[in-house]
Amino acid sequence: MKLKNIGVGFAVGVTGGMLISFLNAPKSGKELQQSLKTGSNDLKSQMDQLKIEGEEIKNSFLKTKHESSEVFSTLGDEVKSMISNFQADINPNIERLQSNIENISNKADSAVSEMTGDSKKDEDSKE
Repeated sequence: MKLKNIGVGFAVGVTGGMLISFLNAPKSGKELQQSLKTGSNDLKSQMDQLKIEGEEIKNSFLKTKHESSEVFSTLGDEVKSMISNFQADINPNIERLQSNIENISNKADSAVSEMTGDSKKDEDSKE
């Protein structure tokens, strides 16, 4: 008997729940189906729009990558050109400085040799 009471209670509960949900539903079954179809169509159109925007972003990224590689290539050539121009401008100055250093070194050597030569003459004259 207890099982029968549990079965009857379950059936009454399910029936009551269904009745309450039907009476409190904001839309009828047809309206709910139409609303779900509209929602799914909206979701589908949004997903299509996201795919299109994703493709646009991908194409924009690839275009930027291609353009930046061209710019960096050109920039590298310009830097090489600037360095070679700088070296061409500075080489005469480097050569002139080396020549001046050699002249000063030669003068210093000759001054030292004159001083040592004069010292020997003084020593020879003292003897």
